[in-house]
Amino acid sequence: MTINAIACVVNYKNKLAIGINNSLVVSLKNDLLFFKNMTSNNISQDSKINRNVVLMGRKTWFSISNDKRPLANRINLVLTNDKELLKTSPYKKGCKIDTLKDHYFITWDDFIDFYKRTCANVFVIGGAEIYNLFLKNPDDKLVPSKIYLTEVYDYKVENNMEPNVFIEPLSQNYKLISVSDKKHDNLYNVHYRFLQYKYIPGYITDEYKYINLIKYIFSNGNERLDRTGVGTISSLGHRMEFDISQTIPLLTTRKVAWKAIIEELLFFCRGDTDASILKNRGVKIWDGNTSREFLDSRGLHNYKSGIMGPMYGWMWRFYGAKYSQAFADTSNVDTQKIGGFDQLAHVENLLKTDPFSRRIYITNLNPSQTANMVLETCHVYLQFYVEQRGNQKYLSGYFTMRSSDSLAWCYNIISYTILIYILALRCNMKPYKIIYNSVDCHIYKNHFSQLQEQLQRTPRPLPMLLLDQSLEYKDWSEMEFNDFDLVGYFPHPIIKMPMAV
Repeated sequence: MTINAIACVVNYKNKLAIGINNSLVVSLKNDLLFFKNMTSNNISQDSKINRNVVLMGRKTWFSISNDKRPLANRINLVLTNDKELLKTSPYKKGCKIDTLKDHYFITWDDFIDFYKRTCANVFVIGGAEIYNLFLKNPDDKLVPSKIYLTEVYDYKVENNMEPNVFIEPLSQNYKLISVSDKKHDNLYNVHYRFLQYKYIPGYITDEYKYINLIKYIFSNGNERLDRTGVGTISSLGHRMEFDISQTIPLLTTRKVAWKAIIEELLFFCRGDTDASILKNRGVKIWDGNTSREFLDSRGLHNYKSGIMGPMYGWMWRFYGAKYSQAFADTSNVDTQKIGGFDQLAHVENLLKTDPFSRRIYITNLNPSQTANMVLETCHVYLQFYVEQRGNQKYLSGYFTMRSSDSLAWCYNIISYTILIYILALRCNMKPYKIIYNSVDCHIYKNHFSQLQEQLQRTPRPLPMLLLDQSLEYKDWSEMEFNDFDLVGYFPHPIIKMPMAV
């Protein structure tokens, strides 16, 4: 006795689009084959009938061409309140199960009777009202236990034909449990993956750890003046632990600038310290702290705009070397001549040769160089920890922040999560967990109203991170944004939160 849902969706303007008027957004050949295979086969052991059931609304039924309906080898149920349609192929309560026809027009009450009597394996196949009827059903027994989504990427609107039929986002009770390889459809020139979600009653995601920390600081934080002059409420010493073995803890209660996180991390991994590189790639998170005005306020008059000084990337790749802004864009210099200690290469080597060492860490602290930085480093220390179960090694990370604000928590946690994923791939390990530890944990006063809005939203299923296998062998300087795929990320809309500079 199982209810499933199956749909092909396009993430369009942060909504799950399934149609344009009375047509599918895209009709992918392989998706249609997947649909046929899933709904025709894999009959539940509890089912008292030898066919699966496809359940749809009236519009979906009539969108199927005459020669293809009812869908073969399945019992087709069409939910409707249209009295005339109900007369054409009525379902009679109490009819013998072994005499069931290929299709019926039925009411909701009829369906409940049918479902209880047959214990059938049911696939909800649309349209939007029917999907939402089940996705938002208060009865756990009627909520789909599994959802099969075909997630379409790179969709472009043509002839001003914008998607206008949407389904409700999945609740946090759904956990993303598997994804297929990325595939390409030549006709529509789109990529897509097959995703599977499992319904877990009472399940809550790790996102509540972020939410609960925000609530705690709002209720218990201390008002403090700060460097920016904006003011904060602050709390001392907080820790959050996240499971990253299947999904990553990327906020869904507000859309996060995913590209910015990736580009900044790769910027650090290359050893770059010129923020204009990021700016040229559309990432402006360092603009305020590397402007001419800000540099002059720090006494860094000799730095050109965009220069950060010996901060993260420099620490990771050239620790201890004499800093020069001439080295800020590593693509223009022979990095072998810069000198210093390459912490990132050292960590990778230890993970491969001495994985259970207690000395596998990166430090971003160098107090003697603070005056030459646009900001003192906020995330100051990252240590790696390897566990072995059977023949498999699992990689975790623990990082500490001397100063951590609510806008940056997600960025830093996800950034280091991605680094763990890269190193795990390069060292034949699997990612396991990440632990965040903060000293001064605070909320800026110019974020109060935005965070209150965010707290009114309910989390959604966390996404998966997939890496291109080429990252196993690429040089750190060769890694690109397109080497990373974020799968199943369907967040609430963005909430603009200005950085305190």
